[in-house]
Amino acid sequence: MRVSFSIAFGVLALAGCTTWPTLDSPDPAEEIRRFYVEQVGDPACSVAIVMGGKVSFAGDPHAIYRIASLTKLFVAEAIDRLAAKGVIDLGAPVTRYSRYALAPEYGSVTLRDLMEHRSGMPMDFLNPWNPLAWHRALMSGLVGSHIYETFDERKDFEEACNLARTRRFLAERQAQYSNVGFALLVTAVEDATGRGIDAILRDEVTGPLGLKDTVFALDEAQRTRFPQPSAGKLPWLVRRGRPIGAHPLGPALVGMGGLCSSAADCAKFFSREGFLKSGSLCVRELPSGRTVDFRFGMIYGGESFLCQDQATGDILLILRNVTSWPAAEDFEMADRLFSRHRKEN
Repeated sequence: MRVSFSIAFGVLALAGCTTWPTLDSPDPAEEIRRFYVEQVGDPACSVAIVMGGKVSFAGDPHAIYRIASLTKLFVAEAIDRLAAKGVIDLGAPVTRYSRYALAPEYGSVTLRDLMEHRSGMPMDFLNPWNPLAWHRALMSGLVGSHIYETFDERKDFEEACNLARTRRFLAERQAQYSNVGFALLVTAVEDATGRGIDAILRDEVTGPLGLKDTVFALDEAQRTRFPQPSAGKLPWLVRRGRPIGAHPLGPALVGMGGLCSSAADCAKFFSREGFLKSGSLCVRELPSGRTVDFRFGMIYGGESFLCQDQATGDILLILRNVTSWPAAEDFEMADRLFSRHRKEN
């Protein structure tokens, strides 16, 4: 329901004022970039297209963006590599490694359950039946407050994990995408190794792959390549395009959505043969009938969209430092791009 609403909202927002790019020029990546800058109104956008083993970019491929939930794909690989070395056991309960005083229900939740979103934990600690939680979510949209601010410190996160309503989710064990479940996984791995997730990612993934701009904290030089975050569809009471401040995630949550990266780094990471596959991403059927794997992310001041055609392996990546839910236009761009490539081949 949450995804369907955002897509419907995107259709309404763009109805009557959008000129869709044809993507029939020699440079479809640039057509897509211009669409977001000129039609959608985003100050900056970087696009990467991977087709037939070749990568094309539009916008600055080395500009750095907050990539939100694409963070999980980088971090999951780092954790997989630790497991392959025998440092951690993904089949072990999270209680073996976590220093949190977790409720008994967590004794049956494994690290793999958390990584694959099978723990039953909710998407966030925003209980839909709690008016105060709805108020917090609503205010984040209206004025751009940080919806995680009440539980992004470790002690507050531990308390939220043990709330009665969170434990009811665990008892039901319904598989569902969970930001907080992945955050619990990351903190447990940090506890097990005695290292922060930034060091783990650097040692296991970004260092070995030569990814220079995929980091949790930007250095001085990187900040010069970081487009000013701005308001997109959200927050609703801040005019689109207006500069906004970035709310960094606290230590309990940074590993689930706090990474910054560039189109160049992301293209290098995601285009490795066999890396993206059904099961690691969400699956969607587009209007044309083709099936794609995708992952999108939104964080205050950052929006990312990654989509792969299951049949051809073609990849579309769109990065923007705006506060917007990915919506109809993102999937429209993917459908048009992948349709073009199939016709050409």
